[in-house]
Parts: sequence; structure tokens; C-alpha cells
Amino acid sequence: VKRPVSHEPLQLALRNHDDDGASIAAKSDVPQRRREFLMQSLGAASLISASSALIAFPSITHADDDDGLLYKRGGKDGGEGDLMSQLYNPDGSLRDDIVVEAQEKAVNLPFSIPSISDDGININIATDGVQPTSSATDAATKLKVSYNLPLKWNQDATSQLPIYYDSSEGKNGISCNRITVYSVSAPKNLDMTTLEKASRVGVAKSLFMDQIPNKYFDQGVSKADLIGGRTVRKPIKSLEEEGEFDEQVYYEFDLAFAPLECPDFKDGNKENLGLGFCPYDKIFLVSATVLKNNKNDKSATLMCSVVECDKLEWKMASSDLKRVRSSFTVERDA
Repeated sequence: VKRPVSHEPLQLALRNHDDDGASIAAKSDVPQRRREFLMQSLGAASLISASSALIAFPSITHADDDDGLLYKRGGKDGGEGDLMSQLYNPDGSLRDDIVVEAQEKAVNLPFSIPSISDDGININIATDGVQPTSSATDAATKLKVSYNLPLKWNQDATSQLPIYYDSSEGKNGISCNRITVYSVSAPKNLDMTTLEKASRVGVAKSLFMDQIPNKYFDQGVSKADLIGGRTVRKPIKSLEEEGEFDEQVYYEFDLAFAPLECPDFKDGNKENLGLGFCPYDKIFLVSATVLKNNKNDKSATLMCSVVECDKLEWKMASSDLKRVRSSFTVERDA
């Protein structure tokens, strides 16, 4: 009798094999789970670090949203660009419009246009905001002149401080020697070409500085060097049409001259370096324009503003001085 074939050892072997595979798989799952655990732990740590960084530092606004930025970029419609383009013009000159608007006070002066005589010129002079004095007796007020002074400058002549004294922090000194506004009415040959030719003929001569009585200006100005110049256009009431405005051209000149005498270095003059001349010690900032007196007459009046300073005042207040000069404006009185 054949004994039945027992498959128990085989089944046991298979079961043991399966158990071995399961145990192997279970063992192999341990490092897998460990790896996942570590990855999860690292991920959590990264999130914690990221959240800590977000807490420690301000949030970064999207590049297209300039409202959240402390320093905004230039506008998309022609912004200022980088720092160099904000400070300098394309030709390399320093931009005037970058200066923060200063607090200023306007000085207003009424000016009279003298009657034209055939034998000379008539002059009105206003010094440091004092009402102008005229060399003519028959005159009618027709012009209004104004310029602006920084509020930080002392403008009270009766004060214990000198006039134009700047007591702001870091300054504490006089910023300007004198500010003069004068008018000249000549019998003939006075028009805008007078200013156009000034750089060739001589600014002091063209602006009648040498003809103002009592040697009002330092006579060294007649030999002053023209350091720079430009033209500026400003609105003015039209003579042709009532209620309309024209453009009035102003010529600005930067004049500088050295002292008439220049002692040697051995005599105590530290600025004489043996070159045969001394540096500039006086600067005149000039703004001038010529206005027609009326539409039916060819006569005209020269209006001129002169801001005077020395080399120390220039070093301390050059930007303020240039703003004062450029604020000079002449209006026809209604």
C-alpha cells in the first residue's frame, strides 16, 4: 500500500520561505521608514527655520509692487534711474533740481522806470532789500522785482547778528556780502543783444557796473573772469495782448576775480604759491534781463541782480547763493 505523499515539509518550507521573505522585507522596511522619518524631520526643521527667518526679517514685497519698498525704484514712465543719473545731467554737470526745496522768504521791491534822457543813463539801486534810490526825479513805478532768501539767513539788519548770517548747525558764518538789484535806462542801443554780447565785450561793461556812482562795485570786477553762464526763461505779462504771458530771457553770469595785489608767501600770504597770481577771492553771481518799456516805444530797461560773496562764503553757501541768484524775477506792474 502506497503511503500518501506528504506535502507538509514542502508547505512548511514554503511557509518558512515566505516567513523569511516577510521578515527580510520587514527588516528592509526599517531603514526605509528611518529614512522617511529623517526626511520628515528635516522637512519640519526647514519649515521651522524658514518661519524663524520670516519672523527675523521683513517680508519681501513682489518686485512689481513698489508700495511696500522703503526705497522705490524710478517710475516706469521715465523714472530717475540710478544714483549717478539722479545727481548729474547727461553732460556731466550737477543737476539743480536734486536739491531739497529750502524754506525761503521772498523779498519784493517796487522799481521805477526813469524817463529817458538824451545825455546819459538813469539808474535805480536797491541794496539788501532796501527800497531803491533813483538818479531821476520823474519816474513812475512800473516794475516789481523779487528774489528769495533762505529763512536760515538772518535778514534783520537791526539784529545783533550780521545780515545774511547762517546760524544753522555746521555753518555759523556769514553767507553773503551784499545783494544788489539795479535798473539802467539808457537813451539808445539797449536791448537783448546787450546781454548776448556780454561774454565777448565784458560782463561788467555791458551791465554798466563801471558807471554806477561812487564806485559802488569793487573795481576788480571790470577784470573779472567769466567762469560760467547760461540763459533761463521765465513768464512775464505780455505787452501785446492783455491777460497773456510771454517768455522773458534772463542771462546768468558767474564772475570771479583775484585781489589787485598779491603779497608773497614769505610775507604771510599762504595762498601765493609762487605762480605769479593769487586764487579768486571774490565771486559775483549775476542775473540780468532787458525789458521793453512799452509796445509802441523802442526804449528798454536793463534789470540786474548781483549776489556778492568771498571765497569763504562761497565754500560754505554756494548752493544757497546760486538759488538766490536764480530766484531773481521781474514783473510788469499791473
